[in-house]
Amino acid sequence: MDDNTLADYIPNYGDRIAARRFCLQHSATAKTKESAKHSMLEKLKKKMGITVSDDENNNQETSTKRQKRHYAKCNKFAEKKTRKVELGWIHEGKQVRKRKGGGTRTLDVPKESKKADILQYAKDIFFPNGKNKLGNFDTFSYDIVDYQEEAIFDDAITVGELYSVLRMGVLRFYLCTKVPKDEDAEESVAEESTINQQIQNSMHEEDEQPLQTVDTEPFLDTSVVMIGPFLGEPTAGQLDDTLLYQPDLQVNEDTAIISVLFPSASSALIIPDTASDNSSNMSHSTSAANIAPESAAIDDVAGTSTNSSVNITIKLHRVNLLEEMIAQFKDSALLKHSLRYTFIDERGADHNGVSRDVYAAFWTQLLDHTAEGEDLRVPSLCPKWQEKEWKSIGRILLKGFQDHGYFPCRLSPAFAVSLIFGENEVSDDVLFESLLQFVSQSDRKLITTALKEDLSEDDQDELIDLLDRLDVTALPTRNNLKGILLKVAHKQLIQKPRYACEKMSLIAGASLKEAFVNTQHVLLMYEDKKPTTKKLLKLLEASPSTQAENQSFRFLKQYIRGFDDVGLRRMLRFMTGSDVVFVDKIDIMFTSADGLARRPVAHTCGPVLELPWTYASYPELRTEFDGILINNTSYEFSIM
Repeated sequence: MDDNTLADYIPNYGDRIAARRFCLQHSATAKTKESAKHSMLEKLKKKMGITVSDDENNNQETSTKRQKRHYAKCNKFAEKKTRKVELGWIHEGKQVRKRKGGGTRTLDVPKESKKADILQYAKDIFFPNGKNKLGNFDTFSYDIVDYQEEAIFDDAITVGELYSVLRMGVLRFYLCTKVPKDEDAEESVAEESTINQQIQNSMHEEDEQPLQTVDTEPFLDTSVVMIGPFLGEPTAGQLDDTLLYQPDLQVNEDTAIISVLFPSASSALIIPDTASDNSSNMSHSTSAANIAPESAAIDDVAGTSTNSSVNITIKLHRVNLLEEMIAQFKDSALLKHSLRYTFIDERGADHNGVSRDVYAAFWTQLLDHTAEGEDLRVPSLCPKWQEKEWKSIGRILLKGFQDHGYFPCRLSPAFAVSLIFGENEVSDDVLFESLLQFVSQSDRKLITTALKEDLSEDDQDELIDLLDRLDVTALPTRNNLKGILLKVAHKQLIQKPRYACEKMSLIAGASLKEAFVNTQHVLLMYEDKKPTTKKLLKLLEASPSTQAENQSFRFLKQYIRGFDDVGLRRMLRFMTGSDVVFVDKIDIMFTSADGLARRPVAHTCGPVLELPWTYASYPELRTEFDGILINNTSYEFSIM
């Protein structure tokens, strides 16, 4: 390298001279050391009588042995014959947990293992000796599905090939089992299809208005959606396990829909308006106009005896949930049958998770938009809701509690006790504590201070202003303040919502009274179901196997510890579908999602939370959860 080139890297001339000198000295020293080393080796070889050719041969042999050891070490991994896989068990569409004989098992299988081999491994694990507590393996229909719960159609593909294609850390497979359908029911499919066709033909003959056929997304594989009263008289064998019914709704795009399961249905029938004269020929029509309250029964519609196994699926619009639910539950017969729910334009299938979200969303909307109070609230009377509507709300309260143990714990305990046991059972202590939760936090603090000590002049003015807002005209003193507040509580929590309480109690009071026995049980229920930080953390069950998973789990617990009461309700509803505690545990499953695909995913039917282990810091987790919990007032079901 000439001086000009070196100047580009070392600007000072003196530094360039020093660099050259250092390089020359280092080179000379290296040559001297190499020469001295070579000279010593030559002297040693002469003493040992080793020729140059022998030395070269020894070097070649040593090099060959070294290469063989290197290749053997490299081939140790290339010749690996097994790969790790995870096996789980899904029964009737729901993953079986470890305590019920399921869980996720990890095992080494040969790379040449195929679908049949995996099926045998799963059978040996989950059905030892061919049976478990659910029954014999051969009595179920079964299949092997992949990590996306999609069936593996290529029976010849091996585990090694799947690893090469998918490039995943550990492959997961599920043994999917189902109880086979009744053979008699399968044989009746063709007969039911013929009956349905006959009903449609009879409609064409009796009504000049043609039926309109529209496409719908299938729910639970097969569904027929009927809007309007039922037309025609079905035979006793026509209905399978779900009823064809919809009361008093106009046909438009915002109408709530009751979906009815038929084995071979593929389209939705919209029944034209039947207000014309030909409706007089329909002896079994069940329009709400000709049904007396509390006496309507679905059994009258079908012309059959009471069948508690009837399953009714109700389709709802999330944006109009409040009004649609009230409209549906005007029919008292819904209390007698099993209900399933689905949101229109959402993919969630109801295995209890969607139902819980429906009841939680309904009471959240009702208490947010049509109720008075702060932390605890009471319904507010409005002109558009009369007797039928409040009775319908009572049915929703009862049905949610009967089917899922859901009770809206944001309802004031004084109102709840009055609804269940009557006004006389509301004690002064319950009334006063309910009032403290009914007013704002600053007013609550002011009342507590006023009962314990003398107030300052400013605080005295604030107290008078508070009582004035509550329509109190008496001048408060430390001796009469408690009595004044009890009268205020009775007026706000008992008298003002009295009409709503009475109508809801006519429907739900007797059944809830049997469930709770006494007022103490109601208060204990409030205590048990109210979400707290300690309760929520105790529900989480996780088994982190790596440092990254353990770190993400710590971030999640840190996030939960920062919640207030509102945040706890949101988080609980996101994970379980309910804003009150009703589950024993919430399973945490760790996923490797990263980048734009990374997000927490909740399966409310489990309940299971899929938590990515790829969070590098707590702010990353907090940002993603805030985007879900704070920026959204409802959570869309996007997974079947």
